Amino acid sequence: MKNRSQLHHVRLSDNSRSFSPRTGEHCPANGWWTPLDADDGACFITEGSIMPAVHGAPVLWSPTVRPAQRSYAASAGPAGLASLDTA
Repeated sequence: MKNRSQLHHVRLSDNSRSFSPRTGEHCPANGWWTPLDADDGACFITEGSIMPAVHGAPVLWSPTVRPAQRSYAASAGPAGLASLDTA
């Protein structure tokens, strides 16, 4: 089995490489990551996971803010049914 280095939180690390891990390296922290050299969107990668390639090519990754979530209508459920949150 491959040896894994100790993981450090991105904000606490002084090593600049931890802010831009390469494809094949372990992700330093849970969060949304975007490829630096590609126009692809952000993806959520968990700490310790292997950083993926983009379109089969290795890339550098950068942490980013969470992308905007879709908004759904409040009445998306069947008509006449109460929410489980209501008393």
